[in-house]
Parts: sequence; C-alpha cells; structure tokens
Amino acid sequence: MKKRGKIAQRTLVAILLVIFVLIASLSVTVGLQVKNALLKSINHSALSYVRGAAEYIDGDTVKNYCTTGSKDEYYNEIENYLNSTANSTIDSVDNKNISIKYLYVFVPNEDNYTYIWDAEPEQEPEEFLSQYSYSEGAKEQAFKLIEREITEDSQYYVDSEDGQHILTVSVPLCDSNDKGVAIIAADISVDIINDTVNNTVFSVIGIIAALMLVIMFVYYYTTRKKIVQPIIELQKATENIVENIENDSDLKIDITTNDEIELLADSIVEMDSKLRDYIKQNAAITAEKERIGAELELATRIQADMLPNIFPAFPERKDFDIFASMTPAKEVGGDFYDFFLVDDTHLAIVMADVSGKGVPAALFMMMSKILIQEAAMSGKSPAEALESVNNQICANNREEMFVTVWLGILDLESGILTAANAGHEKPIIKQPNCDFEFFTDRHGFVIGGMSGIKYKNYEIALEKGAKLFIYTDGVAEATSEADELFGIERTVEALNLVKDKTPEIILESVKKSVDEFVGNAPQFDDLTMLCFEYVGADNGNSNELTLDATLENVSKAVDFVNEKMDKLPLSTKDKHQIDISVDEIVSNVARYAYEGNDGKVTVKTVSDKSSLTITVIDSGIPYNPLKKEDPDVTLSADERGIGGYGIFIVKKVMDDVSYEYKDGKNILTMKKIF
Repeated sequence: MKKRGKIAQRTLVAILLVIFVLIASLSVTVGLQVKNALLKSINHSALSYVRGAAEYIDGDTVKNYCTTGSKDEYYNEIENYLNSTANSTIDSVDNKNISIKYLYVFVPNEDNYTYIWDAEPEQEPEEFLSQYSYSEGAKEQAFKLIEREITEDSQYYVDSEDGQHILTVSVPLCDSNDKGVAIIAADISVDIINDTVNNTVFSVIGIIAALMLVIMFVYYYTTRKKIVQPIIELQKATENIVENIENDSDLKIDITTNDEIELLADSIVEMDSKLRDYIKQNAAITAEKERIGAELELATRIQADMLPNIFPAFPERKDFDIFASMTPAKEVGGDFYDFFLVDDTHLAIVMADVSGKGVPAALFMMMSKILIQEAAMSGKSPAEALESVNNQICANNREEMFVTVWLGILDLESGILTAANAGHEKPIIKQPNCDFEFFTDRHGFVIGGMSGIKYKNYEIALEKGAKLFIYTDGVAEATSEADELFGIERTVEALNLVKDKTPEIILESVKKSVDEFVGNAPQFDDLTMLCFEYVGADNGNSNELTLDATLENVSKAVDFVNEKMDKLPLSTKDKHQIDISVDEIVSNVARYAYEGNDGKVTVKTVSDKSSLTITVIDSGIPYNPLKKEDPDVTLSADERGIGGYGIFIVKKVMDDVSYEYKDGKNILTMKKIF
C-alpha cells in the first residue's frame, strides 16, 4: 500500500503556516499604526515651533535683506533666536528627547531658492543669501506655501548623506500685509521612532508567538486525540474488512467521539454487515445465473437440433439443393425453418417467425414446428395444413402468441410449387437466366390469431435451375448504427450479386452483406434464411439441359442431343446434320449472345413418331439469325467474306427452322423429319 503523509503532521504544518501569516500581518499592522501615531505627534509639535518662529520674525525685513544684500542688528537677533530654538526638545519617545535638528528661512525664486537664516547647531550654517537648486518636486510645494495655497507642509525622507530619517515641516513667513515672502522650515531626526517601532513590533511578536504556540499545541493535541486517532482506528478497521468477510466475523470499531467520526464508524460497521449479506446474495445469484446460463446453452443446442442443420441435407438426391441458417438475437429465438420429404417426389419447405423472443418464443416455436410437420406429412395441402395448425393453436393459446408461416410443397418431378402464406414475408424467386425477384403472393392471417381462418393455395412453376429464397423479417429489418433498415431492396441486390452460386454461398453472402451494413449495432431480431435450388430429375429421360453459355460446353449440348437421337429412327447422315446444326447455334450463343458476360443456354428436345424438334433458348441480346441474308455460294470464299455461312447450312440441312423473342429470351427451333 502506498503510504501518505500523516494528518497530524499536515495539521501541525498548517497551523505553523497560519501562525506565521498572522504574526507577520499583525506585526506590519501594529508597526505602521505605532509609527504613524508617533510621526503625527512629532509633526504636530514641530509645526507648533515653526509657527511660533514665523510669528516672531518680521517678514518685511526679509524683503530688505533680499534687496540690500546686507545684514543688520535685527538679522543677528533673529539668528540667535533660531539657533536657540534649534536646540529645543519638541517631544520624547521611550524617555528619549527629539529635538529640532535644523531650522532655516529661505526665499523661493523661479530658478533656485535663497537662504536668509540657517540655524544648524551641529554643522556650519549656510552663508547669507547663498542660492541652491530645487530638488524634485520642491519648487511646486514652495510656491504653494508662498502663494498661501497651503499653510503648512510636512515631508518624510531619508537623508542621503548620513542615512538619518528626517521629518521636515514648513510654513509660510508673511509680511505686514499677510503676504508670503519666505518659508521657514525645520528638520527633525526621527530615527528614535524607528527604534521604538521595532521594539514595539518585537514585543508584539513575542506575545503573539507565545500565545499562538500555546494555542497550536492545544489544538494539535485535541486534533490528534479527537480526529487523528479515530481515523487511524477507522483505517485499521477497513483494512480488516476483507479478512472479516472471508471469516464471516463481525467488524468491531471502538470509537466514542460524539461527533461525525463516530457516525462514520457506525456507518462502516453497518456497511460491513450489509456487504457480507450482499456477497452471500450475490454468490447465490451468480450460482443461479450459471445454472440458468447452462440451461439456456442446453436450450440453444436443443433448438438447433430441432432444426435441420446437417448439410447437404439429402446427399442422395441430385434433383435439388437446399441450405438454411438461423442466427438468434438472444440465446434462443422464435424464428424457425424446416424442410422434409413428404414422399419421394414431394418436398415440404417451411419458414416461420414467432412473436416475441427468448425462451417463451422458442417453446412456442417448437410446438408450431411439430404441428406444421405433422399436418404436412398427413397429406394435406399447404392451406389445409395451416388451417389445421391454426385451429389447434387457437384452442389453447392463453398467452395469445402467434406465428407467421410460409409453407410450400414442391412436386420434384414437375417443378410445381404449391404454397400458402400465413402473414409471412413474400418469397423471392429466381428462374433460370433471370434475376431474383419478389413473388407477390396472397397473405392470410397469422397462425394463432383467430380460429376458423381459411387459407388459400397458390402455385409457382419452377423451371430447372430456378432458386427460391425465403426469410424472416430480421433480414429486411436489420438496423445499422445510423438507425437505418437494411430493407428489401438491399436484400434483392445482395442475392443478385451471387445469383448463380450454390444456396450455401448465397446465404453466406447475404449474411455478410447484412453484417457489414449493421456494423457494431446490436442485433435487433432473429436472422433466419433458406435458399432452395430446383435442379430437376436427371435419370436419363430429361428432355432439357441448361448449361453455362461457354464454348467449352458446346460439346455437352451436342452429346445431350445425341443421347436423345439414339432411340430415334434417324440415319447417320441425319444425325450428322443435327450435330452440325446444334454445334453452330450453341456456339453462336456462347460467342455473341451475352457480349462477354456470364449467361445460360438451354437445349430442349421433343420427339414424336415422325420428327425431332430441338429448341435452343438464351437470355442474351435480342437477335434473329434467320434475317441474315444468305451468302452467295457461287462465289469463292474470299469473295463471299466471313459470316452467315453457318446459319445458312442450318437452314439447308434442317427441315424447318423458326425464331421468336418471348419473355426476354431468344428461342430458336429446329425440326428434322425422319
């Protein structure tokens, strides 16, 4: 533990600082007050002497001295008077006399001042009518006195020659007309005042220091006993709180101060008791949370096991591919998907979303899934199955929960998908060589909302290579950090980015697009998706083949047609002509139909007792090759140029060739009669 300075030491230092500041402040204050009082007393006495001298001296004589420049008997009389006055004691401080040091009379002029009398017992007096320059500010004060703007002046300064502290007092000397003609001034040494002030200040400091030291020690002792020691006891007690909790023993603090510290001690004891109770409760809650967590983890695994989760789901079936995923918003969710074979030729597909989240939704989900599967396996149509499940749930639904369901049953031989929708999201369909698009189906009411609801079937003819995407609202309603929805449009865009990929890759890509859009925002709802691809039966009897429109697949198209011709009464020449025609048409699609982009080509064969009809279909740019003018075969190859010869041969060797552009597709039909 990091040690800190003790409170007692800090308190002592603080007290000493306070005492120092108080002593300094009081010393300065007392010293200034004593000094001002003494200076005021001496100033008053000195002015009395100077005024007396000004009354005694005849001012008219000063004018004569300045005019004649010579002394007389009256001048000597006044000089003796001033010399005797200069030795006079004007006041006493601490039994020490204060005398006038220097008494003089002078006449101020514009450029200098002229001495008339000078009484200075300790030094030689200034010569009669000697002149001196003014010190800074002296001229202004002198003329104020002569002109009677002021009647007295007092100045305090330190003599630059001997360093004595001097008080100078001045009054005007007037003539018989009461007009100022000269100034009489006196200098008094006040060094005694400084000594007196210092002695007084030191006495005050001593008294205050002694008093403060007594107060300091009393306060320090009281602080240590009443504050520091109790706080030390509290500190030791708090250090033992953890040990007491581990030993489950009560905390004891013996403090009796009858103040807030005692209240604090009582609070710490109470806190210790409540803390031990809280720790016990928290341990119980933690154990309960761990138990619940373990059960939720088990529920998550059970829910995951309830849904088809092993892929490929039907490895022995080559006529379709299916993949699904569910990412719950909580440990367990309310979304579910399902798919199962009703019989060898019918596949049921389910996508559902239960109201609410968490364990209640998961329980309701499992019940709904079982009921839907039982109804579909019993041979009911999707609409009949949803009606049956709805009535069963509504019969005992006190919690008033509901579930939206899309149920479809696909005839794997014909590609006819029969479906019914109970308030669920619209399916998204992709036919061969097309983009994913919404299929606007007819919605019924949600399952569990009201008994007796009727649902309607609708059909979708899935061509070989078609894909079906079904999902819950957690996909479209995935919310970004900017509170923006992912939306249906982005869902379709994400699907079309990988429209020709396998169902597994399609779902992984859509999930990645949703995650990138959402960013760090929390998952708002369960995210459940299913993708199904209808491949169709491949038992050797199929009359249709869809391939990527590439030159590498031209031979596969020719081989497919050859397989169909083996059972027909065609001559070797007829078969050779058909091979040439199929090769020419499929090669043209691979080279030109998609302008370098990916695309599909479909080859269909239909035969009867007298003929074989071959149809080549693509979704490339609209183009009718039959409109191209036939080449002139009478010309040499160089003269004819390049192009047009292949379709010319097709028209010559086949008995009938036709073209149409329908539903965005080029459809070329060739017929060979046996």
